[in-house]
Amino acid sequence: MPSYCPFCGTPAPDEARFCMKCGRERPTVEAAPAVPPTMPDAPPRPPQLLPHQPAPHEPPQPPPPGYAPMPAAPPLPGPAGPSPFGAFLGRAFRGDWVGSAKAAAWPTGLILALAVALAIPSYGQGDDVVVGWSDRLRIALAMLLQAFGGGFEVRSTSPGGGLDGDGFDGSGYDFGGGVSQGGATLSVVPLTVTVLWVGALFLGARSARRQGGGMEAAVRIGLVATAAVLVIGLFAQPDVAGVSISSTPLLAALGALVISLLVTGGVLQRDASAHWLAARPVAHTVVRAAGTAVRALGVVLLLCTLIGFIAYANADGVDGEAMLIALPLLPNIGLMVLGLSWGTPVEYDMRGQVSYLGSNLEHGGFGLSELGKELNGWAVAGALVTGVVCALTVGISAARRSADRREQATVGGLFLAMFLVLCGFSGVSTQLSGGVGDVGGQGTAELAPSVPDALLFGLLWVGGAVFAAPHLLRLLGRRTPMPTQPGVAPTAPTVPMTPAPYDPHTVQLAAAPALAPAPAPALAPAPVPAPPTPPAGARKRTALIWTGTLVAALLVGGGASAGVLALTDRGSDGTAKDDKPAATPSSRAPAADPSQEQASSDSPAPSDSPIPSGSSSAPTVPEGYRLVSDTAGFSFAVPTLWDRQSEKNHQITYAGSTGRAELKVGVIRNAPYSSYENFQTLERTADANQKNYRRLQLSANTFQGLQGAIWEYTYEDRDSGETIHAIDQSYIADDGTEYAIYTTERDTDWPQTRQIFDTALATWMLNDID
Repeated sequence: MPSYCPFCGTPAPDEARFCMKCGRERPTVEAAPAVPPTMPDAPPRPPQLLPHQPAPHEPPQPPPPGYAPMPAAPPLPGPAGPSPFGAFLGRAFRGDWVGSAKAAAWPTGLILALAVALAIPSYGQGDDVVVGWSDRLRIALAMLLQAFGGGFEVRSTSPGGGLDGDGFDGSGYDFGGGVSQGGATLSVVPLTVTVLWVGALFLGARSARRQGGGMEAAVRIGLVATAAVLVIGLFAQPDVAGVSISSTPLLAALGALVISLLVTGGVLQRDASAHWLAARPVAHTVVRAAGTAVRALGVVLLLCTLIGFIAYANADGVDGEAMLIALPLLPNIGLMVLGLSWGTPVEYDMRGQVSYLGSNLEHGGFGLSELGKELNGWAVAGALVTGVVCALTVGISAARRSADRREQATVGGLFLAMFLVLCGFSGVSTQLSGGVGDVGGQGTAELAPSVPDALLFGLLWVGGAVFAAPHLLRLLGRRTPMPTQPGVAPTAPTVPMTPAPYDPHTVQLAAAPALAPAPAPALAPAPVPAPPTPPAGARKRTALIWTGTLVAALLVGGGASAGVLALTDRGSDGTAKDDKPAATPSSRAPAADPSQEQASSDSPAPSDSPIPSGSSSAPTVPEGYRLVSDTAGFSFAVPTLWDRQSEKNHQITYAGSTGRAELKVGVIRNAPYSSYENFQTLERTADANQKNYRRLQLSANTFQGLQGAIWEYTYEDRDSGETIHAIDQSYIADDGTEYAIYTTERDTDWPQTRQIFDTALATWMLNDID
């Protein structure tokens, strides 16, 4: 029969000495001796205690040596719970998707509405509509998706011609049929779309916040908005008349996901962020300064955008369609106007030969000096006044909404940082390779504000405004409000209190025990007087202060900008900048030994050709040479016994009756590439087709004041095994015609041929002969 442990109550067999649960030794119960019936009942004996068992009134004793209780059985393993991140995702995916879809419908509908508006005009197609409304809608969507980091790539899919001729002769003018396959990319961030999309997303997140949504709702809204952008990007890839357009939907979706998570997370976690910032004064100050900088940047960009759009609308040749296309780029225009008013030029950089961009390498900028040349001095004055107003807006905002000088400097620094970032995103660039439709060539073009100049002039204007604005407000008699500390409620203003008049009937006897204690005398607030109206003299003083401040800021800011621009121009060459660098005359002839020629890198490094710049007078012809005038429109000196041999494939050959030395002149009207880029393309063919090809030099240079390139190399003749030396000087004339002077000779006879080549370049002139 089982018995129970007196310590824990666990049943166990009678023969068990120790308890199987608590491990204690069970007491043995001995049979009580027989008691005579005549004896009285003895009192109950206390239970026998083991040596290690404490009495009820004694503290527990340690177990004897060598005793080890049995370990308790481990609990049965239950199902593993999800990680915190997994639990968060579970709550996010089990949440209200309908409400999240409604919040994400705001920015998605905005994109579609803007695309529909841009697709309405036919853009000059007339009755023969090639690009229909649906294709225009898809093209507009592809361009708008660049607001989130998407791309816009146009590629021709029609078959085209190529190169003809059996081999490579070094001049590179055996083109036939033209290039009809190619591509073009357009890179521009329409900041109007970005700003409006963020605003619509903000409104949708606020509606979700009113319904009690948290960070889980932010994830759902971000995923729905990203999915909508991805679907739009997949739809916005039309194929029109053999030209396909790609919008890179994955990049656009990734950018939309990042922006949506930041915006919705900030809105839905506003309360939690406020509690977190309340315990961190430094972070709270930085966040408050960032808010002030964003407000000032918004006001400044709104003003500059309005000015820029009005100026653009009044320009020649701008119609309704052009103004409609400019609407997605309004903040881009505003940033350029702001930079221009502070002295930052809008730089342009064009490289290559493109039919609608021109030819050659061109780099320049449009700043205040160019604005004065194009318009007048009043335009420059108006730009400087705009710069003063914008700078004072930043400075006064920082002074009125900041607690101390440190926070004001933080506002100015954050404003400048945001301005530089937006300047980096506000530019427009395009790249063309091959031919797309009627547009052909190869090159790049960029138009954007100069970020280094924006940093320099921004430091001058913003720093000066942040420094001067508090003093200006102090002169005007306006104190800057001191923001309260985070988490501390603002105190009410102290109002002077005056005691009420004495009334003897209200006096209570202090000795009356049954009466209530006498109340304190009532204090009546004194009436707060209205602010006094400033006299006429004070108003005049305020107007004079504002006028003087504007004039001083105009003089200081404009003078500093003009001084920096003057120093920059003086540091370049000491003269005004020109779009095309002039050639530097040099009387040093190149080394005759090819080993002394310096090889150049793949990147175009401008270098001057050893050719004097062209002049209107006839060149000096050395002894043993004669000047020839070719019907192709050029003249140069050749050896006396040389004549015009042939004209084939746009190449004119001059050579003698003996020897293999010759001069070839290539003439290409409306050349589709720059000389340097053409040489780079031809070099790849030469390296693949010629045996033991070795470059000696390949670089961009200036020839008679025009952009060109020089290419010198050697290769091994397959028949004779001799080393052949070749050199080619190419340049593009003002009318777009490319001329290339090319010669080859055995490397052993190269010095004499190089002298003929140098003489031809030194006497080269263009004629009026057609």
